[in-house]
Amino acid sequence: MKKILSLLLLILSLSLVAQKDDQVIALQDFSILSPVQSSITTARGWSMQDNGKWAYSDNKIPYTDSHNNSTRLPAVEVLGLDNFTEINLRKIMIDDKQYNVLIKKYKDGEYEFNYLAKGWKSYYSLDFYVFKSEKLFELLPDEVPFNTSYLVDLECYYAGSIKNYEKTVVASRSLKLKNYATGAISSFPSSKKGNYIDMIIRTIQDLKLGRIVNDGSMVFAVYPIKADEKEVVRFKLIKSYRNDNLIKLQTSPDNWTRLFDDFFYEVPFSTYKSFIEDSREYFVPVETAPSAFTTYYNWGVLRYQIGDYLGATEAFKNALKEYPDSDDFMLYAYLGNSLSKSGYYFDAVEYYNRAIELKPTKVMDYSNWIKNYFNRGVAKYYLDKPKDACEDWKKSYDLGYGSASEYLNDFCGRGYN
Repeated sequence: MKKILSLLLLILSLSLVAQKDDQVIALQDFSILSPVQSSITTARGWSMQDNGKWAYSDNKIPYTDSHNNSTRLPAVEVLGLDNFTEINLRKIMIDDKQYNVLIKKYKDGEYEFNYLAKGWKSYYSLDFYVFKSEKLFELLPDEVPFNTSYLVDLECYYAGSIKNYEKTVVASRSLKLKNYATGAISSFPSSKKGNYIDMIIRTIQDLKLGRIVNDGSMVFAVYPIKADEKEVVRFKLIKSYRNDNLIKLQTSPDNWTRLFDDFFYEVPFSTYKSFIEDSREYFVPVETAPSAFTTYYNWGVLRYQIGDYLGATEAFKNALKEYPDSDDFMLYAYLGNSLSKSGYYFDAVEYYNRAIELKPTKVMDYSNWIKNYFNRGVAKYYLDKPKDACEDWKKSYDLGYGSASEYLNDFCGRGYN
């Protein structure tokens, strides 16, 4: 049972509120962080040495002092001038606006006796940057300016760091959660050791409540290069401050010409493109929707992405009220999924039934359509109808949904293999 619960991820996600002076203060349309949308896990770091030669290392920019790079001191060997273990993008909603959170995890550490360089202790830290999702379109323009560097000021809503995040413990004060659709209040226990997602949420929450201020930001430097058949992107994450004069200086074209002369990370262009595009696909243009139906539909998709399944259900049902005769199977599929993830399995089955009736004519929609059989099987399983669930999983498998085989093997026996 634990396995299927983990795999199905039927977790009801709620919008955050904060507790202050024993009162519940709603943070309107505030959400938890989405799962990782895209990531970079490997890049080559380059630095120009004081001897005029270039040095490189995977996921690390070597120190520019060639002598230091040949030593075995932990701070040099482990950290370099800069390093990372993963750079990922997630999504969050603040005041009905779509934001992304760029998280850079990296190796870190300190000496117990710094002057003597003795007693080295390694750990992992992270930096995080919260910025409006529209910036993703600046990071990857429709017309990529190959062989020309450019900078994007992310104008961060918040920029922060968490040192030794695997060991950091958040204060014991608890959060309260308020659901977007129902207004119901639920308890949210204080963060356990190492839960950096909760730490980031709490920081953003404190900023919104005026408990802290933000003076940090980040400038993302990009240099796409095309030479013969090779396409790469060099990039740098430049910590900055919310200071107009400093930003103007950092983003001035005069500063671009030598920006990549000393050090940078480099990845294939396809890697960088996927990093931005995979996250950009989750951007929902709500404000430009041509009709009330589309607006509600888009809000439903947006709520579904961030885990507010009851809020998504409300939005999708409002879309149906605007257009009761909709023949879009995905609308009913979304409704089924939102209800199932909220624990309303009986209602979910009804919407899966309707989605299955609306078999698409376009080949590109087929893979999404057959998942309705699988998801209906999940709902039936939780309705204590294992035989019906297995029949749906078998149907989805026969139609080409290979992931259903694991459920057939684990829960349905030989008759369904």
